[in-house]
Amino acid sequence: MMVTRPALSIPDYELLRPIGRGAYGEVWLARNLTGSFVALKIVHRAAFDHDRPFEREFQGIKQFEPISRSDPSQLAIFHVGRGDDFFYYVMELADAVGADSRSKMADRVQKTDTAPNLPSPIFHLPSYTPLTLKHLLNNRGALPSDECLAITLSLTRALAHLHGHELVHRDVKPSNVIFVGGVAKLADIGLVTSVDATRSFVGTEGYLPPEGTGTRQADLYSLGKVLYEMSTGC
Repeated sequence: MMVTRPALSIPDYELLRPIGRGAYGEVWLARNLTGSFVALKIVHRAAFDHDRPFEREFQGIKQFEPISRSDPSQLAIFHVGRGDDFFYYVMELADAVGADSRSKMADRVQKTDTAPNLPSPIFHLPSYTPLTLKHLLNNRGALPSDECLAITLSLTRALAHLHGHELVHRDVKPSNVIFVGGVAKLADIGLVTSVDATRSFVGTEGYLPPEGTGTRQADLYSLGKVLYEMSTGC
């Protein structure tokens, strides 16, 4: 059962229900003033032992937000805000589990240069669950070659764009890959930081290179592990 802190009051957004949780906060299904559904992540200062890592995560979001909408391979950040003991950011909402994204993946292999960030399919609000690559692998095993190609191209482009702006993701894994309009995108961007930031041990065991995270090469190593899982199912 997912345990969350009481919902905060976020200006201009109605928090509907939690749809994900990480070490430092939770992701909410939210609705804005115009009625559009979005994902809203709240990061709590109390989840950190010291101010420094909390501020480092906030700085990472501030660095990522300006570039997040400049390439369709990235997860778009619409807004960043801050309270006394938390900060939050508003993101594109992932497709729903059960939506037929399978055919869209291959169709979009040649469209990522021009395709805008498309709205997620209509979903059933009470049962909405974000569609992740981990969910696909758990339910289908190894993916067909055309889907592997589409996902690989999208994630490779996302990392190239990130690295080109001197940023690294630091936690590439199947559960951090979501689908938006059938396009695979890197989510959980809270660990994004600059390539020259102080190295720290973050990420997920099993996807980390021996030397640890924090470099472009480490992101590519993690991506390679993801691609292996996609193509083999194990």
